[in-house]
Amino acid sequence: MIEKTLIMIKPDAIERKLTGKIISRFEDSGFSILRMRKGRLSKELAEKQYRSTDTQLTGMGKKTLESMTSSGHEADIKKIFGTNDPYRIGEKLMEWNRKFMISSDIIAMILEREDAVAKGRELIGKTDPSMAAKGTIRGDFADDSILNANLEGRATRNLVHASDSDGAKIETELFEKEFF
Repeated sequence: MIEKTLIMIKPDAIERKLTGKIISRFEDSGFSILRMRKGRLSKELAEKQYRSTDTQLTGMGKKTLESMTSSGHEADIKKIFGTNDPYRIGEKLMEWNRKFMISSDIIAMILEREDAVAKGRELIGKTDPSMAAKGTIRGDFADDSILNANLEGRATRNLVHASDSDGAKIETELFEKEFF
């Protein structure tokens, strides 16, 4: 089925001059660019884009607790986040991510192809760049990890955002209305 998806090239990719390589990866994988614009996200748009549902925040917090614990950094959790509560940790992570996304320009693209959402996420690789497979955008170009970002109290620099299946329609409509 032909789908649309929102892809955002994040500030770290622009800073590292990877935009051409990233856009080429999408085009070479059969995506058509329907809309593309470079610009800065407003705080309001970033808050709409990165929605703070209870499920989302708690899930982010739980993943962080598991990751920090399994990597031997359990003692750092309270120092970094001020709490061990998954929801509160998720709030902090979301704050870092929004702050990063409005810190500099991004390139937003609405792309189209068969199974665009799944193929886009497959092409960019796992959220944690240190876990992303070679051959994916993050696996080939990213130089960060969620653990390092947490230890440094900042968002993970993972180059690209891709809509998930729950958010693709919402995100493409939101950016059509407020960014393009």
